[in-house]
Amino acid sequence: MHKVSVIKCNSYKKEIVKKALKESLNLINFKFHKGMKILIKPNLLLPCKPEKAITTHPVIIEELCKILSKHKAEIHIGDSASNNTNLALEVCGIRGLEKYAKIINFESEEQKIVQIDKVGKVLLPKILFDVDLVINLAKMKTHSLTGVTLCIKNLYGCIPGRLKEEYHRKFASLNDFSKLLAGLHEKILPELNIIDGVIGLEGDGPGALGKPKNSGLIIVSRNAFAADVIASEIMGFSSERICTNKFSGLKKENIEVLGDGKNIKLNFKKPKTQYIHFFMPLSKFLPKSQIKFEKQKCKLCGICAKKCPLKAISLSPFPSCNNKTCIQCLCCIEVCPNGAVYLCEPWIRQAAKNIANSLSKT
Repeated sequence: MHKVSVIKCNSYKKEIVKKALKESLNLINFKFHKGMKILIKPNLLLPCKPEKAITTHPVIIEELCKILSKHKAEIHIGDSASNNTNLALEVCGIRGLEKYAKIINFESEEQKIVQIDKVGKVLLPKILFDVDLVINLAKMKTHSLTGVTLCIKNLYGCIPGRLKEEYHRKFASLNDFSKLLAGLHEKILPELNIIDGVIGLEGDGPGALGKPKNSGLIIVSRNAFAADVIASEIMGFSSERICTNKFSGLKKENIEVLGDGKNIKLNFKKPKTQYIHFFMPLSKFLPKSQIKFEKQKCKLCGICAKKCPLKAISLSPFPSCNNKTCIQCLCCIEVCPNGAVYLCEPWIRQAAKNIANSLSKT
C-alpha cells in the first residue's frame, strides 16, 4: 500500500510550513539517516518571483533544509530551468539558501548517459546517481500539454539545457513524451516526493498564462506516481486521464490517503488545450490549431524562438510561427515570461473537443 500524506497548509509562514512538513513525514513514517548526501530537485521553470506560483516556493525548501540539517545532511539543491537557470536560481529565491546547501545548475554538472527502456539513451547530471537520496520537490500546477505538472513531470528539469528541446522534438506525442517522463522516474527514483500546493497554478499553466490558486496543501509520498494520482484527483482531474499516471501501474485502491486529503476536492481551471489528445482520431480531419502571439504583451525577448525544438518560430521583429512545421509541444507557451504566446483553436475543433469530452463523462 502506497501512503500519500495530504496536510492543510494555508500560508508560507515558516512555522506553519515547518509544522506541515514534519506532520507529513511522520504520517508516511519517513526517516532521515544521519550524514546523508541529499539532492533536492525543485521546480524552477522560469526566472520569476515566488508569488507568481510558477516555481517551488523557497520557504518550503528552506524549512526542509532545516529539518535535514538536524540530521547533519550534506544538502544539494539543483535544477535546469527552461530558460536561464542561473537567473532562475537568483530570482526564484534559491540562491538565498546557500547557507544550507550547495546550489547546482545541472547544465554545469558532469553528465552521465543512461539507457531507458523503449526510449533510448538520455543524458542526465551524474550527481543524481551519486547521492543517497533524491527529494523531488514539485509544484501543484496545470500544464497545457500533460494536463498537470506534479512529481513525474518535475523530473524533466533534470535534463540539462538545450537537450530539453531536442527531447521534445524526438518525443513529440503526448504518449511518447509521457513514456520519457516515466522512464526518467525509473532511473532517478526519487524516494521522497513533496508537492508544494500551498498556492498552486491553474488554467493555462505551467508558466505565465496560468493563474495562482490558493489551494492550501502540502502533499508527500515515497512514491511519485502515488502523489501525482492523489494530487491530480484533488485538483479536479480524473487521474486516469493524466497520461503520465497510466504508466505507473498503480491502482487507486492501492493508495492510502492520510491526513486531511480524503474529502478535499479543488476545482482547478483546466488548460484550454486539455484533452485535445483524447480525440486525435477525429482531430486529423479538423483544421489545425495554431500558435499565436499577443503583440501587446510581447517584449521581443526571442525566448520562444530560441526554445522551439523545430525552429518553427521566426522573429521580424515580432515572432511568428510556421504552423505547418509546429508539432504543438507548447514549449513556446511554457517558456514565455510574459504570457504572450497562446494556442488558438478553430471554433469547429473546439466544438468537437467539447462533444468528445462530454461523451467521455457519460
